[in-house]
Amino acid sequence: MQHITPSTYQNPEFPYARSADQDAPRPVRHRVVVVGAGPTGLVAALDLASQQIPCVVLCKNHTVSIGSRAICFSKRTLEIIDRVCPAAAKRMLEKGVTWNTGKVFYQERQVYTFNLLPEPGHKIPAFINLQQYYFEEYLIDAIQANPLIDLRWQHELTDVSQDAAGVYLNIQTPEGTYALEAEYLLACDGVHSRTREALSIPFAGERFEENFLIADIVMENEFPSERWFWFDPPFNPGNSALLHKQPDNVWRIDLQLGWDIDREKELDPDRIRDRIRRMLGPGVEFELEWTSIYQFRCMRIPNFVVQRVLFAGDSAHLVSPYGARGANGGIQDVDNLVWKLALVLKGEAPASLLHSYQEERSPAADENIRHSTQATDFITPKSEISRMFRNAALELAEIDEVVKKMINSGRLSNAFKYLNSTLTTSDLGDWAGSVQPGYPAKDVPLDRSGKTIWLSDLLGDRFVLACFDGPAGWPSGFDKLAGAPVLLDIRPAGADLEEACTDRDGLFAERYGALPGNWYLFRPDGHLAARGRTSDPKAVQDALDRSRGLANNGIRTTVSDKQPDYPFDDAYNMLLEAHAGLSLEQSHQLNTRLILLMLEQLGDKHNLIGLLARAQGGGAKYFD
Repeated sequence: MQHITPSTYQNPEFPYARSADQDAPRPVRHRVVVVGAGPTGLVAALDLASQQIPCVVLCKNHTVSIGSRAICFSKRTLEIIDRVCPAAAKRMLEKGVTWNTGKVFYQERQVYTFNLLPEPGHKIPAFINLQQYYFEEYLIDAIQANPLIDLRWQHELTDVSQDAAGVYLNIQTPEGTYALEAEYLLACDGVHSRTREALSIPFAGERFEENFLIADIVMENEFPSERWFWFDPPFNPGNSALLHKQPDNVWRIDLQLGWDIDREKELDPDRIRDRIRRMLGPGVEFELEWTSIYQFRCMRIPNFVVQRVLFAGDSAHLVSPYGARGANGGIQDVDNLVWKLALVLKGEAPASLLHSYQEERSPAADENIRHSTQATDFITPKSEISRMFRNAALELAEIDEVVKKMINSGRLSNAFKYLNSTLTTSDLGDWAGSVQPGYPAKDVPLDRSGKTIWLSDLLGDRFVLACFDGPAGWPSGFDKLAGAPVLLDIRPAGADLEEACTDRDGLFAERYGALPGNWYLFRPDGHLAARGRTSDPKAVQDALDRSRGLANNGIRTTVSDKQPDYPFDDAYNMLLEAHAGLSLEQSHQLNTRLILLMLEQLGDKHNLIGLLARAQGGGAKYFD
């Protein structure tokens, strides 16, 4: 049968080149070897180079990804790219389709609109859509110009072992095999990781039975650059659908197909065209660009740090595409890992600091898997009662702001917050603002000498100590801290101090709850490590030592998230779990008892009257 391959993009071919290591009398030892040249491995290499750490990248292929594959790249990912390679980030933003808005439809009605970046004052948009092959191409162009990175095409890892002294690799090439050694190995070799297989590491999880069709099409139309998601649409009844715009007039269509399907039959181009015509209408002209069928899998390995082998991206964890948490999650992995590895390799931190990578990114993987699983359960209900809850939520979402937050068409990737970490210092007292220790930095525009400069441009690669409207003589006392953070002087709007940045729009003070004399310690990955009220070099040094793994004593912070991203998801899923295994009659009995018990929480009848009005207004047809 005919398989569809892209017509709007010509894959570059990168030739095999013999390395001098292949002619060495004994295995050459490198500080870091990266296995895999997908988004995660490429960003890892550039991040290592930004830390002045040379590396070898092994890639078994000779080109970038075939087909668009991952297309949604998040604000956090783009901020990371902008830090490690501003030129590549610029190309991505110029080529990509920028979007902040999404719309959700139930059958033929729009029930929900969301804006992922409703506030002003950010350099980077919420998301761009960009085919993975462009994403990889731009990173490879930067890598090929970087003398610290040795990217080797058609050099395939075949075996790996390790001991306390190093990692030992066997490599297959078109000219035969050779061996390498490394102080550390970054396993970024994807879902079919040879590294994971060679080390006999289990990759456990759940496979979902639903099948989904991806069809990228080329068409010209006036649809806006938004994410459109349908539940139970007339063109795909009982299932879901997704529409997204990409560059080059390419559109991503994702159609739920159901459980038991004939894959070959469903990939027939004529059958796919018929499905798309039912969605877009018979008069819309389009060409198929790329097609694929996939099933959800949510899987992970137990530990991302296996002695000197460090796993990142799909080699460590796998999630469904809904929510764009795959490539984005992998890039956040290396953002967390590389600065720690660089400190260890430079002798500025103990090797035990690497265990904080497992500590911080394992919960991030669990969160991504949880969101992915919950999205799958909402999109494809597994029982009649879960379908009833889902459909009732969709009905109510048209009129109720609270219920809108329960609609789960894929919780879109955002930055994980390292709230419970041995590297994060807890606050003393209450703070205003929307950022806590453990959060990623929230960008703001600043002014320096009459020119706009973004906070995100001033963070990264090093620890940064920012002081807001510091006392006279600042930074005296802070300029001799062990660990040498970069000092950043931020003043209120209107201040005129040479070399200081001014908070021209007041957004730093607003978002960080900043008052005169407050200080903020940012990690090399841009996450807020600690903050304090008054000028106190000892408190800063303690926080700096803690963040470098020098003085944390293994004690994690236990910080409550003041601004959870999806506050109703856990309660909604608790309801579904309570109904699991019950008959429909038993479910109705449980709901009846629950409502009666909740009357105590409602207080008086006026609260009940209000809730009844909301329920009847949102689902009036059920009460006719």
